[in-house]
Amino acid sequence: METPRIQVLPEETINQIAAGEVVENAASVVKELLENALDAGATRIGVLLEGGGIGRTEVWDDGCGMSPEEARLALQRHATSKIRRAEDLDRLGTLGFRGEALPSIASVSRFTLVSRRREDDAGVRIEVLPGGLRDRPEACPAGTRVIVEDLFHNVPARRKFQRGERAQVAAVTDVVTRAALARPDVHFTLSSQGRTLLDLPPCPDLDSRAPACLGREALGRPVSLRRSLPDGIAIEGVLGEPSRARADASRLVLLVNGRPVQDLGLRRSVLLAYGVLLPPGRFPAAVLHVRLDPGDVDVNVHPRKTEVRFRAAREVQGAIFEACREALASTSWVEVPGPMTTRPISDPGVLGGLPGGPETRETAWEPPEAFREPGVREVAAPARPFPAMLDLTPSARGRWSSLRYVGQVGETVLVLQGPGTMVLVDQHAAHERVHFDALWRGIRSGTVAREALLFPEVVHLEDREASRLSEAIQVLSGLGFDLEAYGGSAVIVRGLPAVLRGKAVGPVVREVAASLADDSVRSGVEPLEKAVATVACHASVRAGDPLGEEEVQRLLQAMDAVEDLAAYCPHGRQAVVVFPLETVLRWFGR
Repeated sequence: METPRIQVLPEETINQIAAGEVVENAASVVKELLENALDAGATRIGVLLEGGGIGRTEVWDDGCGMSPEEARLALQRHATSKIRRAEDLDRLGTLGFRGEALPSIASVSRFTLVSRRREDDAGVRIEVLPGGLRDRPEACPAGTRVIVEDLFHNVPARRKFQRGERAQVAAVTDVVTRAALARPDVHFTLSSQGRTLLDLPPCPDLDSRAPACLGREALGRPVSLRRSLPDGIAIEGVLGEPSRARADASRLVLLVNGRPVQDLGLRRSVLLAYGVLLPPGRFPAAVLHVRLDPGDVDVNVHPRKTEVRFRAAREVQGAIFEACREALASTSWVEVPGPMTTRPISDPGVLGGLPGGPETRETAWEPPEAFREPGVREVAAPARPFPAMLDLTPSARGRWSSLRYVGQVGETVLVLQGPGTMVLVDQHAAHERVHFDALWRGIRSGTVAREALLFPEVVHLEDREASRLSEAIQVLSGLGFDLEAYGGSAVIVRGLPAVLRGKAVGPVVREVAASLADDSVRSGVEPLEKAVATVACHASVRAGDPLGEEEVQRLLQAMDAVEDLAAYCPHGRQAVVVFPLETVLRWFGR
């Protein structure tokens, strides 16, 4: 009789296939075991590694433990204490729920489980052997200990492609760190080759846990975030100093109902909240924990449960943006002595009009109301040699203008003195911030000052720059340009923002058009924001431009209007450096 081509796979093969979905390396083993320990009510969890976890991984906890019968059942596929029926998947309150982790791990390793309930006199030790289970009573502490040895010993192809020991330990450290951030009330330890890597005692809140996990140096001077919204969303977080941002998002941790997740929408909301405080391509060190009704989030999207889906994703993303922006508005990362009043970032005069903010949360760019008017209203440009563009009271003495001007170094850096401090200011970066803020005010109010050109100028664009010509014209028109398409890949410019008086028109138009066509522009910077930053850059004094004392004072007065934000240019680069005077004197042995 011919053997049928379609056959039912052996149980061992089925388990190894399931293991391929949830067991990728030692870190994925630790993740599954940590979730089980937390769901068991553990207050102490320890992780021990040998050989990066491939040789041996041991996870112990002081949770509720299991009876011998429960322990044997836990090693069967689809056996779980966390759901009873399909409807439970819609409102999951636990981290694990599939019932496949233990048998899957056991199918690709030498596996031992030791567990005892508090009410039992003795526990049970179960070893998973090729022929089945072998168990015996064992004296052990209350809780559960899982020992995973020789990972992938029976799957040589998978073991062959495992990374080195150092990379494995780093991946496990990341898993334990994220779990510790999700549960500050639990004591976590991690050891490798007998050396303690992490020892994180219980903390009262995320504010205390975050520096221990991410490093105080990475966070700088963080700002705390706590907000409860009427729609049932609670947000807790720690937002790191933008000057400590990194080129990767490894220290931007997102948590949803106690579960570490990877979600581009949530990450983008955090980046939008930082806005131009972050340089392009940089990510802050930050932790954000979102809690909401379990019925409003689907965690059954990915076998490893690292991705989630929200019923109302835009509402959640908008809540995160608003909460982060409000928290960032309340902090000062640059300590300069002198009078100061706090003006929130959400004020329309500062960054409230950024695309993606509370009023324009859509992913696709929508022009502000002023852009939809037939034209931009004409207003008189400030009659000043130095175009600060801000109407300040001459007698005002703010935090920046109260500093004493000492001089200019390299015709680039301004040297200022305050009570007990020496302050260095990058004149171009600071002036960029002033112009950026003023342009946003004009956009919000529809009063961008502009001038007509005596002789209209034709600007020819390259093919790449002209690929989104209509959008570039729309964006530039809202910024005070009077221009239109002029056949093929050219535009004719008849007017420009007053702030660009005397500046070359072509480079600004080409740079804005190129930025719209450049897919490498970092996620989180909208076209309008990029265009405003470009115009502000071209309008500002340059490095190498000599400034008189009167011009410096006007710049400092203009910086008073943007306060903390004056310390960062629109591209996120730091514009101010502060040295305590005692530090300067120590350089000279005083």
